[in-house]
Amino acid sequence: MVRRRLPALWLALALISAGPATAGPESCAGDYWPGTLPEHAVDSVSLDDLQDFLDTAPVFDGISFSVTAVGDELWLDILKYPGKVTALASIRTILVIGRVVRPDYTKLVLTDAGKGIFEIPYGALHRIGCQFVWGVQGAGQNPNALNRDLVDAMRFYGTGQRIAPPYDGLLLGDTGKMLNTLNDVVYPRWLLPGTQIE
Repeated sequence: MVRRRLPALWLALALISAGPATAGPESCAGDYWPGTLPEHAVDSVSLDDLQDFLDTAPVFDGISFSVTAVGDELWLDILKYPGKVTALASIRTILVIGRVVRPDYTKLVLTDAGKGIFEIPYGALHRIGCQFVWGVQGAGQNPNALNRDLVDAMRFYGTGQRIAPPYDGLLLGDTGKMLNTLNDVVYPRWLLPGTQIE
């Protein structure tokens, strides 16, 4: 279950204007890559069920997360990280969330100890997540392409400034910028601080 901190006015407006959320591969439009496992189902996890999903799904390799709804934002913090799991597994988690979590939030915020660090708008995250299929050889879009798109969409929380240098459209150059940004910006500020390495 996601812990919620909802301002009363926002909650009242949400209840007044609530309608059926877009669900299923239709919400992916042309970005949909079909999965082959039940856990690949698009928009299949509610915010209320997300914490349990993060705690139990094998795709997360034993990484311990805390997820909280703050207004219309979804905040994600890493609590514990298995020492033998690669740092890139934390990024895979973001892609999975982009695919399976229902569109009941406006942005995913990567946090540490209650402080927002990075943000990814729901629309960009869902477009990328719809192309991500895990655990099946040869399925889904190339993960390197998705990681490039994800880093390109990430912004510093609260300022909206890019976390990566602008891409120039050259495959090797953009891949290098993505890797450098993960290693020099994302991992040191989100993965490592306040995380217990086991």
